[in-house]
This record gives sequence, C-alpha cells and structure tokens, in this order.
Amino acid sequence: MNSSTPHSPADVFPRAGSSLYYALAAASASQRPALLYWVQWWHETAQIPFKIQDPGVAETKLRWWLQELNDAAQGQAHHPLLKGLTDASRVSAPAQVPAWPLWSSQIEGLITLINQTRWLDDASLQRHMRQTTGAAAEGAACLLGATSEAARQAAHQLGWGLRQAHQLTRLGQDARSGWIQVAIDVLQAHDVRAHQLSKPDAASPAEGWPRLLTHLHGQASAHLHQGLTACRALPSAERAALKPLLVLCHIYLHLIDQVARQGDRVLHERIVLTPLRKWWIAQRVRWGLLR
Repeated sequence: MNSSTPHSPADVFPRAGSSLYYALAAASASQRPALLYWVQWWHETAQIPFKIQDPGVAETKLRWWLQELNDAAQGQAHHPLLKGLTDASRVSAPAQVPAWPLWSSQIEGLITLINQTRWLDDASLQRHMRQTTGAAAEGAACLLGATSEAARQAAHQLGWGLRQAHQLTRLGQDARSGWIQVAIDVLQAHDVRAHQLSKPDAASPAEGWPRLLTHLHGQASAHLHQGLTACRALPSAERAALKPLLVLCHIYLHLIDQVARQGDRVLHERIVLTPLRKWWIAQRVRWGLLR
C-alpha cells in the first residue's frame, strides 16, 4: 500500500496542471491538507479495479481497505492517509471528517464493479457512480465545512455528474484497456457494439455513435447542471466552501463540450484542456464569474 502523505516530497499527486490541482488550490489554506488526504485516499482506492488484472486480488485489496476503515472507525487507524484524516487537529470547525459510511460506500461500490464484471446495465452503472464518486464528493463537502444535508446532497449530485463526465472523456482509452464505460443497455439502445468502442474504425464510425455521444454528453451535462443549481440554492458560506467542487464541475463542463464537438475523436485519443485554460476556468469560479 502507498504510505505517502500530503507532506512527503515524493508526492506526485495531483500533478501540476491537472484538474484536481486547480480544484485543491481553490480550498482555503486551513482546509487544503485534510482535503488532499481525502483526494489521495479516493484516488488510491479507485485505481484498484483498473490497475489489478486479477479480480480476486483486486477484491482482496479492497476488502483489506474495508478492514482498515473498520479499525479506523474504532479509533485504530493504521494507514497514514487514514491517520492524517482522522487527526482532529487537521480538521477545523465547521469542517467534519466524513462519516464512515461514506468511506465504505466507495469501497463497496468498487467491489460491486469487480464482481459484476465490466458489463453493467444502466441502473447498476448509475448506482456504482453514486456509491463511489458521488460519495467522494459528499465527503469532500464535509471536509470543506459544507455540512448541511442540502450541501452534502448538492456535492453528491456534482460527484455523480463528474464521474459521468470523466468516463466520457476517457471512453476510448478505457475501452482499449478492456473497460467499456457505457452501460450495455445504453449501447444496445443506440445500436453500438462494444468492439466499435474498443477497436474503432476511423474510416467508418458506428452508425449510432453520434446518438450515443449526444446521450452521454447530455446525461453528464444535466447532472452537473443539476448539482450547480442545488449549490446556488445554498447559503453563501456553504456555496463558497464548495468552490473546489465547482472548479472541477466547470472544468469538466468545458471539457465534455469539447469532446462533443470532436465527434469520434475521443475513441482514438485523449481530449484534454490545456493547463492555462483550466487555470482560467478556476479563476473565474474563484472570482464568482462562474457559479
């Protein structure tokens, strides 16, 4: 297991110029260390199904994390990331360490992904997204001091949309690695075959691809905008506290719009925003020009 902490010189996550880099920069200096522990923990565990080829080994590692969470909930945290986050001195009022069910939800969602293989129907895929990235965003809201039920649910909605947007931007890359990040019934509804994502023909895209792209873009965009609407209804203090999540949301809204304009290019290569453009989006969120 990775034992690095946010204060280790060996840290390379999040990398400079990444979306998470600019999102973390939007947090207050006092909240940034705890938020970085949370993001590192989320990143480390979320990678397990995708980095470990053997499902049995991946599940063993995830269940090890469940035991670590159980121990931490009893006041016996072992892993440096858990120790860092459960150290009360690192979390100042009104911030809160996320409730343990939010931690375990993410691990259980990843275990479900492994056990259901890589072919999920839409209902299962949406539930997986909410269990994992939705819970991760809700936990981040707690650490940022946006602890009301309305604020946590708004953050959860943003996390759900962020996961959909992230999967859209990595669609071809993940498909080539064997992960078809589109529900099987959604593929069928748009008459697109899995192999047309994993081995796309540049000269002859799937006939249903434009409709599928429109569906995936619209779904992610709708959930992100619903999250933004919920955030705008919050008291000003909580709305301001959620700026790191708002930065991520606006970066991804710009990115998926670019993906949608590029047609089937996302199946062949990664489409990204430049660091300068991400910085400018983040600045506009921090200035209140994007809400």
